[in-house]
Amino acid sequence: MLLKPQDGWREEVAIWILCLVSTLVISIPLIVKGTQEILAPAARQQGRVWPELALFNEVSNKTPGPSNPDLSQAYLDLDVLARNYSVGEVDNLRWSLVRRTPAAAEIYDQERGVNWPDLRRLSQTGTILLPAGFRWSFNETFQQGPGYKKAGSILAGGHCALATVFRAAAVQAGLPVESRPHAPPIPGFSSEESVNIFWGRDDLVVHNASDQDLYFVWALTPVGVEIAVSPVAARQPLPSLPDWRGATVAMVYGRPGPGGWGSLGQTTIADHALHLARTYATRVDQWNGERLVVVAVNPNVVMAGQTTGRDRYLYYLIAEARRQGYYVMLDIQTGSQMPLPLFSGLMDKFLQENVWFDWDIEHTTGGKVEAQRINEVAAAYFERRRALGYESLGIFAFYVFDENQISNPSEVRRQYDGGVVIPIFDGFGGRSPNPAADKIARTARIISLFGEGPYGIMEFETRWGSRYDQLEAKEYFEACPGALIMASQ
Repeated sequence: MLLKPQDGWREEVAIWILCLVSTLVISIPLIVKGTQEILAPAARQQGRVWPELALFNEVSNKTPGPSNPDLSQAYLDLDVLARNYSVGEVDNLRWSLVRRTPAAAEIYDQERGVNWPDLRRLSQTGTILLPAGFRWSFNETFQQGPGYKKAGSILAGGHCALATVFRAAAVQAGLPVESRPHAPPIPGFSSEESVNIFWGRDDLVVHNASDQDLYFVWALTPVGVEIAVSPVAARQPLPSLPDWRGATVAMVYGRPGPGGWGSLGQTTIADHALHLARTYATRVDQWNGERLVVVAVNPNVVMAGQTTGRDRYLYYLIAEARRQGYYVMLDIQTGSQMPLPLFSGLMDKFLQENVWFDWDIEHTTGGKVEAQRINEVAAAYFERRRALGYESLGIFAFYVFDENQISNPSEVRRQYDGGVVIPIFDGFGGRSPNPAADKIARTARIISLFGEGPYGIMEFETRWGSRYDQLEAKEYFEACPGALIMASQ
């Protein structure tokens, strides 16, 4: 039930969406954690890989406490919806919810697609995290993925009904919403209560203007779907974040979406980025010996002082990463802007316990930064984390590839009460006649400028191959065994 475009370009839009549908194979996410010594000793966990967690948590149908903690509930009768529209649209609705759960592996095959009869018999529950202050986008959550069928004369028809029941639950909970009405109405809802969804144009946006983290809690049965809004603390506390001390942080870097670059340039939506990060972490884990692996995503947020304008993408990426136990490092290229106000404004919008920041020094006007400027921004970041009461340790990083990019490098403060400051070497080429050996030597030389402490390295093989420096990612990793962060460009 997507709003139909004019006949002259309806099929063009459908083809455009089809071309963007991910070819990523549905897989159950991998979460890996780490712990050892960097700032202080930490107890080592049993095994390298922590238990797997689905993109949408399964939740118990039993609610804790003497009363139901939900702030609201909204229900959509799927049998009535099928009679008024089509079974195909209901199938897409069901698949939107199920495709990120463990059940997806049982009913989806990459060659044959979705087993629709089995899907229609399935009952499933899950959660979507909406942190306090964040805005949730329906489109960022549900668009573009394998398995959708053409229904209602357009690919992935049926999302308008799903968005309508999400909107109803949000409104009942007192959350501000932004949406466009659907025509005709969705069964059980008035025209004013319905939502039109059209990828790239019409969206449902819900603002958690409360002072508490919330879940959308969904429950799907063969006959209906119920959406509730519930406080995180009352329904199901978030899992602890992994301890990265002594681990390897496997991180994918770049700007997502059309025209993007780096590893993340191969992705369009947040779920693609998370899948890529899990996949890369699995690869790093093969080289990692007994060290554990922590998953992180490193999207470019500000380039040469200009923000990307993808706030809804970042809100969903951060929230979903937090719910899965992953970290997000926001990449900032300050350009000519004053660093401290720029970083402070981004902290106002995006800071959560799982959010780190990095300063890409290369894209600062003049290409050089004084150590004191790094210290000012890092101190503000760790002070903000302390004020918010975050228990996990944070990371503030900076990308560097030249000896002269930071004045007085030995004066960069590396340790804070709430975490560490980490230089990441991101040079992609060494000099002939042995570029690989030259890059390895240069990495060690530049990292040593900043004294003792954890550091990171950037490999380019994953996205670009080894043509820049004739150095494979595994070889680079093995040459830098002390690297805390292994970033993929």
